[in-house]
Amino acid sequence: MQKEPAVVVNCPNGDWRDRLSALLADFHRRPRPATSQERFEASIAWQSELVDAGLAAPGWPKSAGGMDLALEDQLDYYRMTTAAGAPKHPCNLSFIVAPTLIVHGTEEQKSRFLDPLLRAKEFWCQGFSEPGAGSDLASLSTRGVRDGDFYRVTGQKIWTTMADKADWIFALVRTGPAGRGTAGISYLLIPMDSPGVEVRPLREAAGGHRFAEVFFDDVEVPVHNRVGEEGEGWSIMRTSLGHERATAFLADEFRYRATVDKVFRLAVAQGLRNDTLVRAQLAQIETDVRLIATNSARALDAVLRGDDPGDVASVNRLVKSEFEQRLHTLALRLTGTGAVLGSRSAGAVEKGRWSYGYLMSRATTIGAGTSEIQRTTIAESVLGLPSHRGEGRRAPSVAPGRPLAAPDADEAALREFLGSAIASHVTIATILASAGRPADLHRPLWDELVRFGLPGLSASESLGGAGASLRLLCAAVEEAAYQLAPVPLVPTVIALEVLVCAGADEGARQVIAGATAAFVAPIGDDGWLDVGLPHFDGEALTGVVERVAGAPVADIFVVLSVDAAGDLVLAIADPATVKQHQQEPIDLTATVGIVEFDRSPATKLVAGAAVRDVLARARRVAQLVVAADAVGVANRALAMAVDWAGQREQFGSLIGAFQAVSHRCANMLLDAEGARNQVLSAADHDEEDADAAIASDLATAAAVTAAVRVTEGSIQVHGGIGFTWEHPAHLLLRRAIANEAWVGRAEMLRDRAVGAVFERLA
Repeated sequence: MQKEPAVVVNCPNGDWRDRLSALLADFHRRPRPATSQERFEASIAWQSELVDAGLAAPGWPKSAGGMDLALEDQLDYYRMTTAAGAPKHPCNLSFIVAPTLIVHGTEEQKSRFLDPLLRAKEFWCQGFSEPGAGSDLASLSTRGVRDGDFYRVTGQKIWTTMADKADWIFALVRTGPAGRGTAGISYLLIPMDSPGVEVRPLREAAGGHRFAEVFFDDVEVPVHNRVGEEGEGWSIMRTSLGHERATAFLADEFRYRATVDKVFRLAVAQGLRNDTLVRAQLAQIETDVRLIATNSARALDAVLRGDDPGDVASVNRLVKSEFEQRLHTLALRLTGTGAVLGSRSAGAVEKGRWSYGYLMSRATTIGAGTSEIQRTTIAESVLGLPSHRGEGRRAPSVAPGRPLAAPDADEAALREFLGSAIASHVTIATILASAGRPADLHRPLWDELVRFGLPGLSASESLGGAGASLRLLCAAVEEAAYQLAPVPLVPTVIALEVLVCAGADEGARQVIAGATAAFVAPIGDDGWLDVGLPHFDGEALTGVVERVAGAPVADIFVVLSVDAAGDLVLAIADPATVKQHQQEPIDLTATVGIVEFDRSPATKLVAGAAVRDVLARARRVAQLVVAADAVGVANRALAMAVDWAGQREQFGSLIGAFQAVSHRCANMLLDAEGARNQVLSAADHDEEDADAAIASDLATAAAVTAAVRVTEGSIQVHGGIGFTWEHPAHLLLRRAIANEAWVGRAEMLRDRAVGAVFERLA
């Protein structure tokens, strides 16, 4: 196919967005390649165009031929190229070796390899896995014997992607003493056309030949093709895997987003938009794709700060691989009887992409470390649990239950202060001792929180608030829950948000100044209800509402009511005339009660259609503070489980060394950390963002579900001791159960989000 002349972008000092837009616009005008071979050739040519225009490798340093863009700019770059349908680099393995060369390579190696790699003039494959050392790279046996200026390499690699097309292989080779271990492994760059290299393609389950075996028979490799010092290949390899799992494919976020949208459209095309089971599965993959985006951003942020992203990257690698399998399993199910056809069959749904994708997805939880190995790595390296091999314990990367990626200075200071302040006021013993007593406000602790700026941390300074971000408020609520603070912080924040959205400035100022508050409204599976409401006659309220969070200790009551015409009314009741009856809470750190109005004087705030607008605006904050509370509970439960698994001995070993326990703890980390990521990310959305409500619904559903699952898991890890009253595990489970009910059930939140996604795609 004759290629159209490319646009000339000759303003290297101009704004990169303008230059990239011009190049993408030119690309869009070109005829589309008709065959797979033409597409392959076009993708290679496109890479050189990007390089010549100074628009390749957005995250690489300029000294290596990249653009050295900040994280947000990199995200914009990939949004633009993905939206334009620009070709991907045809050899993704190149972007695993490249970061290693940039960090550890000599100047000669960088000069020799990076430009042709970036232009796709040379292809790379990865030589890590071996028949006897798949995910266990410390057991590899391919040998490299030093012979003057060469290594003589003998051995075998397997599952080598693109080996039949590659010009080079980056390989781990044992140059030290034979045996098992990470010492004595070197990182070599080997030409694939070297004498003694043999490639044998392997046909995979989907029918293609993407993988191969590679045999080395006394292959001469120049010493100057070694990256780093001899024997340091293991630590150098972490640069490759860290980038493979976190940074090499930043565009994954957008590719996955596009693929999930295709699955939603497939559901519509197959007439399954309203199928309850299908919608539940769609909610799962929609949640997954958002979690991946958040994890990727955090890992990339670590890389750009110069930190090792390995821990966040290990989590993300596992989440991505299992997401791909769930996505393709659902897509194949949506094809109906189309699932009986092969991907190349006449009549295959969407040309067989989903059956092919399903079969290929089986490799995602195997390649680059199986899911089981990933969970072991997370348990032992991230959480610091005992080695299953009896090799002792490593220090955890961060204290279990704390954010994997270091928070910014403001958030870190907030967490440290709140943790210390709350711990100085309450203990597990005092919480247990107060169970069954009449509800009362822990005034010293509440006053301490008010002095710090809660509950008005994110309220406007004009109202006396701190004007902080919603994200910071969520971090504060999470920290309070982590410490099991027995104060009505969440109910008060929710009531405050309703007051702010209703324009009730005086009431908001009172709450910000330290008054506790409760929002009096019935709650059902879908959130706040507009039935069974108290009656408002213009001057007073009459009626009863049960199960009101924070009610027995509230100073201010914000009430959802109905007038004689059937219109909704938001009002503030005179607390002196409100009758409160304590109910026994399942959450021993909370208060809940019946609120009774008997011609109780009240002041109208908002009435009619405006009430629904106020509730819609307040709902997002209400959901996210409950979700943040759930995140704190989940992470405290995780910390307790890991601590116990590292203390308790059974059958002569610490129970954390048993993979049944360590993998459970790894799953708890995935749930707890993933929930935290989603909640903080949802809090970052602008209120006017069309996606804010979807993000809030899914983040809240993820958080309350994770809290229950992790607290239940913590009790299981503790065994019998975890089921006793004196142990705090049940306090966390009780708080998690309550949070699950306060803003609507998770399945309803997810279904509402799925409906909104369908509307967006329509």
